[in-house]
Amino acid sequence: MIEREPPYVQIIEHFKQEISAGRLKAGDKLPAGREIAARFGVSLATAAKVAGGLQAMGLVTALPGSGTVVSAGRPRETRARGGPLLIRLAARGPLAPGDPARVLAAETIQAPQRIAAELGLEPLAQVICRLLAASKDGGTAALLTSWHPGALAGSAPDLLVCALLIGAVPGYRPTWGEDWVSARPPSMDETRTFGIKRGSPVVVVHSRRFDADGTVIEYAELTARADTRVVYRYEYTGDGT
Repeated sequence: MIEREPPYVQIIEHFKQEISAGRLKAGDKLPAGREIAARFGVSLATAAKVAGGLQAMGLVTALPGSGTVVSAGRPRETRARGGPLLIRLAARGPLAPGDPARVLAAETIQAPQRIAAELGLEPLAQVICRLLAASKDGGTAALLTSWHPGALAGSAPDLLVCALLIGAVPGYRPTWGEDWVSARPPSMDETRTFGIKRGSPVVVVHSRRFDADGTVIEYAELTARADTRVVYRYEYTGDGT
């Protein structure tokens, strides 16, 4: 019996070939999710995985107000062959076990549209929402809101447990991830939490975590004061050639 790849993997491969062949060039727009769904006969959730997968490969970039555009002419693995180093985040998320943090809330909710899109789920799907606070010098230094597919409530029930300290969650096993950073004005709640003026910006670290099958199992947003130093530590590995 010949097992075929999941539909979203096949569609990702199609667009990879289009980019590699030059039929889609840097700056060209990737079809919108609804167009991909209609063209290939898949659901909107599957179409969302296509854009996320291509973005994870470094082939496309999401630009506010412009949609998703092609950002490279070759797949990441092809471009990286000549490089001596593979860079990995040492931690599995923006907050690492042992950081002074606590889980303030954990519940199952209907996913807002933008969160469902980040997780590759249908709108209003059930998701686990967690709110964590990290402390520094006696005050709140950062807030981390994370969302997980509701199905993880069965295999990782501790995601719904509030605790004083964060740590490893049994049953939650991300294998790789991606992070990007943006800035914006704070909300009223954030001005009170961080003790900053309304016009002061906040930094937002966006994170997605994937399992071994390439499925998104977490989307998170860490929000911090602009003067808070957010540090990522990396591990550099290579074959020495």
